[in-house]
Amino acid sequence: MGSTHRRTPALFLRPAWPDEGPALSALAIKAKAQWGYDEDFMARCRAELTVTPWRIGSEHFRVAQAGQKIAGFSCVKVREAKALLEHLVVDPEFSHLGVGHRLMCDLLEHARRHGIRLVHVEADPNAAGFYEREGFRQRGHVASGSIAGRQLPLMELRF
Repeated sequence: MGSTHRRTPALFLRPAWPDEGPALSALAIKAKAQWGYDEDFMARCRAELTVTPWRIGSEHFRVAQAGQKIAGFSCVKVREAKALLEHLVVDPEFSHLGVGHRLMCDLLEHARRHGIRLVHVEADPNAAGFYEREGFRQRGHVASGSIAGRQLPLMELRF
């Protein structure tokens, strides 16, 4: 009998390449859709989930690669004394295998190297538990940038 235990993949973390915008955008949409959002909701989120070459060049994007597949990616903006986590996306195929944790450790190390000790994320409500397990605490709510009237948990990590 085969084991049902999934193994943590060997991951290589690297900077995103400028031509990976379409692949990262598609992955962000796939990961968001896993929460069961309808087509209208997903259409309204599309612009916020789109990764352009300009964004890759101006923000800190990191890719978690497993073999030839992109298992996930992160994007953080560093401004003054804090960082804003724009994306932490894991391909549903790689969920619960430590990919998100590896990306989080990588971006926190990046923040530390830049003297940042505060990270904010406007979390999807479905992902709030992940951020809490990573040490974040909810500090309130913020309006969604895509969906009028929707409130998102504002999560914060001080380290």
